[in-house]
Amino acid sequence: MSEKTTTIKKRCGCCGELYETTVPVLPTTAGPGELSDLDQRPAPPLRNAMYSQIFRCPRCGFTVGPKMRVVSEDFVLESAYITCEGNNFPDGTGADYYRLGMTSERERDLVNSFEAFLRAAWAFDDAGDEANAKKCRDRCIAMNKVLPGKNSYDYLVRADIFRRAGRFAEFPDEIKNQHYPDGLTNMIMKFQSEKAAEGDTKAYTMKDCFDRFSKEK
Repeated sequence: MSEKTTTIKKRCGCCGELYETTVPVLPTTAGPGELSDLDQRPAPPLRNAMYSQIFRCPRCGFTVGPKMRVVSEDFVLESAYITCEGNNFPDGTGADYYRLGMTSERERDLVNSFEAFLRAAWAFDDAGDEANAKKCRDRCIAMNKVLPGKNSYDYLVRADIFRRAGRFAEFPDEIKNQHYPDGLTNMIMKFQSEKAAEGDTKAYTMKDCFDRFSKEK
């Protein structure tokens, strides 16, 4: 069965080019019984929704998400933008999301910037590119001081980012020493701490966490 697609028209917020791009039409709900990753990446089929939410102008290379953003051509021509801050990522979704993170940060839209850098990591995860996925998680960690966690959800995401980046010793005190108000969050943090102590940087889902502690019952 062929994948359903739709064509979207976008106006570039840098050079003004009007272009069309074809994106997949994805379901709006996760599959039955599917659980998210510990960094809250959705379960299939929503897992791949991010690939239909990033757009690159074919004329100047400016990258945006669903939200319209306007920048000068000078910004897009900067070496930092072209090379993804010197990382020289291969062309593709990972680099596109990284550049979106840079643009959002420039506009002081820190929440969306953090999310874009994390999505860049997910794209490199999908490509099996662990080295570049780590660089994107390191970029999220660099934002931790200017965008501290505000609730249990934020701390769950950050704990997984630190662990998967291999930066176990740097777990912030707000993650390690927080007394969370609900049993679920405490269980996930215990799982994260165990995996960090083992030096484990692999991806895990909520199901993995539930399975681990169901063995104790």
